[in-house]
Amino acid sequence: MADDCVKLISADGFEFIIDRKCAMASGTIKNMLSSPGQFTEAQQNEVTFRDIKAIILEKVCKYLYYKVRYTNTKDEIPEFPIDVEVGLELLMAADFLDC
Repeated sequence: MADDCVKLISADGFEFIIDRKCAMASGTIKNMLSSPGQFTEAQQNEVTFRDIKAIILEKVCKYLYYKVRYTNTKDEIPEFPIDVEVGLELLMAADFLDC
């Protein structure tokens, strides 16, 4: 895997490979990947989330791309779609991930 990508692994084993720049839009992921020391996440460019299911992590990945795309834009920002069924879990994941 290239150094400009990060692998995010859900609790149910699904893997999402996203741009490092987008992953760094999450304060929690940024801390895991850039903290000094010998953290496995920083060495392997991958983070496993034991409490976040794939359906939620997929939406988080989409949001990170959305956030990077529309930060500091002068364009009209479209609404980010969230299904009611996953709203609460997504809110908890976003809070944990600081994004």
